[in-house]
Amino acid sequence: MAEIKSIVNRQQELKIPTIFIDEQYKLERNNNVGEACEKSCFFQVINHGIPLATTDEMINGVVRFYEQDDEAKKEIYSRDYSKKVYYDSKIDLYKAEATTNLICRDIMIEYSSKMMKLGQTLLELMSEALGLNRSYLEDIGCGEGMLVKCRYYPPCPEPDLTLGSSSHTDTGFCTVVLQDEIGGLQILYQTGLMLILSVGLVNLDDMIIVHRVLAKKKGPRISVASFFRTQLPPENASRLYGPINELTSQDIKLLLESNSKQISPIP
Repeated sequence: MAEIKSIVNRQQELKIPTIFIDEQYKLERNNNVGEACEKSCFFQVINHGIPLATTDEMINGVVRFYEQDDEAKKEIYSRDYSKKVYYDSKIDLYKAEATTNLICRDIMIEYSSKMMKLGQTLLELMSEALGLNRSYLEDIGCGEGMLVKCRYYPPCPEPDLTLGSSSHTDTGFCTVVLQDEIGGLQILYQTGLMLILSVGLVNLDDMIIVHRVLAKKKGPRISVASFFRTQLPPENASRLYGPINELTSQDIKLLLESNSKQISPIP
């Protein structure tokens, strides 16, 4: 426990890069996206096109779901993550019969639709920042699928003695995180310290950035993470990704092959 305490006590507030999604700031925007992806692997998005009413209702929808009677939640509760419907995530939201009466179904559909558009825009910005065709990352399948996970962290009476979630990286290409005013998301930055992110909508450049969630006395803490990833058909177990050929000189391609990433489907 002493080790956990020492890490938490060394936390710092971090002013994260801010990206304005607006054509009139195109050159500055592209430079900022490139710098953010290269140096910090995360940034805050402004003018993202998702109304405040939608993000607020998404947070409220998560609260409504988790604060239902247990009997209502049991209908989709499962530890079998091979299922398309289980307690904390719903992949087949539009088609599955089990979600017909889900208390937050309508806002999930609205939010997911708007978030998918934002994800496509982010992939376009990253492509441009790399000096590639605007549709490059989308064309190679970086945004074929989106997985939305909604988390509900109850208040913790002794947050110094525990963590909300352990340090980890995600699977996929990028993650957009919506969290309420309580915050608690941290990332491992260049200094080696876990720095608090207390913003509302954040993009994390995935496969790279180590992050975790702190437990809080206040609560509940709500977060909605949208994972943009390849959509693998059932017959394929994984897909191999590596350095982009257009950006890699021939003499170092062999050196970089060891950095290729095998992407497996998320249940």
